[in-house]
Amino acid sequence: MRIQIFSITTLTAALLIAACTDLEPNVYSDITMDALMADAQQSSGYMLSPVYGQMRWFNEDRSVWDLYELGTDAWVIPINTDGGWNDNGIWQRLNKHQWLVTDPHFSEVWNHLWYGITSCCNRVLYQLETAGVELDERTIAEIKVARAHYYYHLLSFFGNVPIETEFNVPDGYFPQTHSRKEVYDFVVKEIRDNMDKLSEERTYSRFNKWGAKHMLARIYLNAESWLGPVYASKRDSTIILCDEIINSGKYSLDGSFSHVFSLENNTSPEVIFAIPYDESLGAHPILHCIYTKTMHYQGKPIYNASSAGYNGLRANPSFVEEVFDAQESPVTHNLIPGTDKDRRYQATYLMGQQYNYVTGDSLFFDAAKKIPYNHINYIASPTGAEEFDGYRFGKYEIKIGQKWETDQDWVMYRYAETLMMKAECLLREGKKDDAAEIVNFVRDRSFDRNLPASERTLSGEQLAGTITVDGIPVRYGEFLNELGREFAGEGMRREQLIRFGVYTKGTWWGHSASSKDYLELYPIPADERISNPKLAQNDGYPN
Repeated sequence: MRIQIFSITTLTAALLIAACTDLEPNVYSDITMDALMADAQQSSGYMLSPVYGQMRWFNEDRSVWDLYELGTDAWVIPINTDGGWNDNGIWQRLNKHQWLVTDPHFSEVWNHLWYGITSCCNRVLYQLETAGVELDERTIAEIKVARAHYYYHLLSFFGNVPIETEFNVPDGYFPQTHSRKEVYDFVVKEIRDNMDKLSEERTYSRFNKWGAKHMLARIYLNAESWLGPVYASKRDSTIILCDEIINSGKYSLDGSFSHVFSLENNTSPEVIFAIPYDESLGAHPILHCIYTKTMHYQGKPIYNASSAGYNGLRANPSFVEEVFDAQESPVTHNLIPGTDKDRRYQATYLMGQQYNYVTGDSLFFDAAKKIPYNHINYIASPTGAEEFDGYRFGKYEIKIGQKWETDQDWVMYRYAETLMMKAECLLREGKKDDAAEIVNFVRDRSFDRNLPASERTLSGEQLAGTITVDGIPVRYGEFLNELGREFAGEGMRREQLIRFGVYTKGTWWGHSASSKDYLELYPIPADERISNPKLAQNDGYPN
């Protein structure tokens, strides 16, 4: 008997399968059933390769990362003075929260996630079932938890979406919209029913029990902002799940903040779940936020790189100024030396004068050497950014000899977030000093311990107070800022701003407040509603 199934020889390679967005999967090879089941550990990799491989697209251009980070106070893609990144205004509309139901971000993300659910998770379960494979309980649970991971992002972005668990559907079948609460209930049940069936051992690029619990803790943390005040009680569940991860002893804070994002982050004790990338095995280039999307196209000499960047993604200047305690010169917009006592500042951004990796010489943007290659914390205009404007995304280590296809593994869940989720819940329940103890434990590695305590720690009073963030008073605003310092660029900012009531009410560089709460959900893509008349549009958007 032969079945068609995505297959490759190792799990690492499996996670590098490139998936399309046309919802018609490529079958890479045939494999006999006997060969598939001969070795349980290896065949698990065969069977789960498409399930995890699709996640590799989360950081592609116009994909999941964009919808979590762009349109927030942290990152922006301006139009360059040469007209680059105009793209009919889609990036500017995203920053201004003036998007259209026809903008391509939404349909591409929708397709990425639904492909993961239907053509990967549901298809694998169906193929193996029809082939007569008796899957072990752990493998089924892992596929369902991975499917819940795709659904979690649909829940966060679009809210009201179909719930589909079957691959073999009748011709002409159209899935219908379910309410956000129904989708939430489904995702929570899928994780709860399956998480304790998963391995308790540490894994890196596959869901184990602790990765599933971490995901569920994050979903519970956001439940109140998604579904209303009655879900504030889910903070208790978040604390319980975080404590279970903490007490497992499987993870710990990395002694080095930068090591978590290094080329060797597979050795970090902090990483709970990551998406591996490999430049030599990638099917084709991905416009990744780590390098290609943010690096200037003249930046190859900095890393002796073989591929250039596209000069798009920049740090939002107002975020850098407001969130980090470091100071930039009001004249040069460069860092004032000695003011960056928080190591996360320079560990997060590519900034300042850049140098040729081979020769050590200063780089310039012009042949006459009048314009230094010097990234500053300033952007001239949302529609007229200069070559050197804006700090770049520098959190992940760039490989010397970097290619367009990235070799950096993306950290999806890490232990520092486990701790900070617990701290946030304690803070909101009035236990400010307990929250401060956790926050300072996480902060400790990023400060010189010879500094006065007032410069490297935050008190419960500071975390619990109301301060101005993005132009509005925000309760627990200093905690929100701390989340910004620790997790900048990690795909969390949109949910953070929504939880703290800032997303539609705050003002930042290039963005004015709308106070339209319906914008906390993205629109159901117009082309999807044309092809499926049973999809309902989210409130506030035109039909």
